[in-house]
Amino acid sequence: MISLFYAGALGLFAIILSFLTVRQRLKTEISLGTGDSEELLAAQRAHGNFIEYALIFLALSFALEIIAEIPDLAIIILGDLFVFARVLHAYALTGGGHVIFRQMGILFSWLVILIQAIWAMIISSFQDLSW
Repeated sequence: MISLFYAGALGLFAIILSFLTVRQRLKTEISLGTGDSEELLAAQRAHGNFIEYALIFLALSFALEIIAEIPDLAIIILGDLFVFARVLHAYALTGGGHVIFRQMGILFSWLVILIQAIWAMIISSFQDLSW
């Protein structure tokens, strides 16, 4: 079950991003919202954006792996690309890298989810829908 590995890896990364947000909250002494802190806003959005995309990726990944039984190599390639994309995005958003990393991160994330979504729709259209 390859998708389970990615669920674990993404879960760990979510904890890291959560920690970075809490660290900014402690540094700025802002317990709710972001105040006027751009660093806190960036950390909060890096975490929130990650969660938003990771859930869609994981739902599609598990469905494609278990229901559609697509090849393991496809799950691995899409999973590796998605993790790489989310790390690039978070790295740039939290001030570690140039904006090009953020752009590449979101484009690769979109590409993976687009491939998964289209693949899921194609496979589901060939299933017997009789009750």
